[in-house]
Amino acid sequence: MTTEVPDPVDAKPSSPWTLWAWLMVAVIIVSIAAGVLGGILAPSVVLDVISLWPLAVGAFFVAAALLPLRKRGPARVSAVLPLLLITMLGSSVVLHLTGWEQLPSSSGDLIGPRAVGVADAELTLDLTGRLLITAGEGDLYAVRVERRGGSTGVPEALESNFEDGPAFVVLREVDGGRWFQTSGWELSLGVGPAWSLTLDSPDLQGDLTGLELKALTLSGRGSVSLPRPGETDLGCTVDGVFLIRVPEETGVEVTGVATVPGGWVATAEGYQSPFAGPSILIAVGDGAQVEVVVGS
Repeated sequence: MTTEVPDPVDAKPSSPWTLWAWLMVAVIIVSIAAGVLGGILAPSVVLDVISLWPLAVGAFFVAAALLPLRKRGPARVSAVLPLLLITMLGSSVVLHLTGWEQLPSSSGDLIGPRAVGVADAELTLDLTGRLLITAGEGDLYAVRVERRGGSTGVPEALESNFEDGPAFVVLREVDGGRWFQTSGWELSLGVGPAWSLTLDSPDLQGDLTGLELKALTLSGRGSVSLPRPGETDLGCTVDGVFLIRVPEETGVEVTGVATVPGGWVATAEGYQSPFAGPSILIAVGDGAQVEVVVGS
């Protein structure tokens, strides 16, 4: 009885592509875990990766179909499976960061009713995390939770709308569980209504120049760009540490202690810009630190 020994010439060495590809799979998985533990990524990224399991199954089927080529084709064919897994993992993270609405992480986002027909709106928001505000489009409001890790929960809205009256919206933070803990929210507001806003955040970054604003109350810390007043004065109450940007050649009256641009006139109650017309009335609270600058 004899045993045939394969000819060393016919034996195919493992391709370095295969080893490199599997190493990259491990690196990506470890990086995702480290990102979640380090607060760089929101924990919901794990749900998003798991939700794309059909792609992983497809990768295994493709690799199985190519298996016969491994015996008579190039050795690097065996790297197809890990390369497909790299593509799946990378795509899931990218889609998570861009907020693809089909992923589980998007269930933490909140979209309000359409702004059509709403003439006046009042919104109150008290947030423990970062708040970014911009002008939106057709929705009265929309909240997108950031895809970075943190301790901020998910949004919940309380709404009331009376006939021939303003729409009232209270956005509050609720516990989203272990998977939905983020660094903050991105809030967009509809450009149709005239807004009265009450905002509180330790890191508030707001560009309100695209909105019609009637009144604004700020608490916390951050930077806000104000629009030009309409036909009436725009009242702004500030309590905290804020940088307030106002449009050029706009009437501004400041009540209280603040840092203002050169050339403004000191009054008995504060400061005044050298422009007439509807004005921005900024009331600075006791102990607040406010700097007013012109333009962007």
